[in-house]
Amino acid sequence: MLIFIQLDSKRADTVFAMLRDGGFTKNQSKILAMLEQVSDVGLPEFTLYLGMSSSRASESLKTLLRTGYIMAMDVKYVMGKGRSRRIYRLKMPIEEILSDSRRRVAVMITYRNNIDP
Repeated sequence: MLIFIQLDSKRADTVFAMLRDGGFTKNQSKILAMLEQVSDVGLPEFTLYLGMSSSRASESLKTLLRTGYIMAMDVKYVMGKGRSRRIYRLKMPIEEILSDSRRRVAVMITYRNNIDP
């Protein structure tokens, strides 16, 4: 069951650019920019609307889940038989994600540079 999604392309482009500058990959940035505008999105919508393969989208979603920026829920639209559907949603606003990702990069850089001779 695909969901019709209408995005504000200017806002999505702005968020995408900010996320790319924040150190996210292209696919992660696309996914986060889409989730910023649409609350509940499944894997088929990511592949259809963002033009990426399901394996690339799945890989990026797993990384974002591991870092704690998004959450996944299993939802069943029709009661009874049939599979439930995995839906993804942001855990925090984009601004917090950006500030958190910059902190993680800063900590990683300082850690690498503090090597004693």
